[in-house]
Amino acid sequence: MNTPDLTARIQARDGVAVVIYTKNECRQCDRTKMILDREGVVYTSVNVEEDQVAFDYVTKTLNRREMPTVVASTTDGDVVWSGLQPDKIRDHITHRTAAA
Repeated sequence: MNTPDLTARIQARDGVAVVIYTKNECRQCDRTKMILDREGVVYTSVNVEEDQVAFDYVTKTLNRREMPTVVASTTDGDVVWSGLQPDKIRDHITHRTAAA
């Protein structure tokens, strides 16, 4: 399966595709997922301590060290942030103008 095509299909359906990069024993990661679960947001969670490719992507490509690192791919482009950020979840995922 071609990942960019899947991302495009999710964006078209939901207006946003969300990937959360996490690590073990991360309270901010758990809290971020809890907020998304409560809002009914479908997301992909990837543990960077268990996936070297994901670790390299987050640390080298995204230049992030803090978890969670959230990538919200919207039809307007990607929005990336790190840490527990309820305001960004609201602004870019759950209460986006383009959200269904």
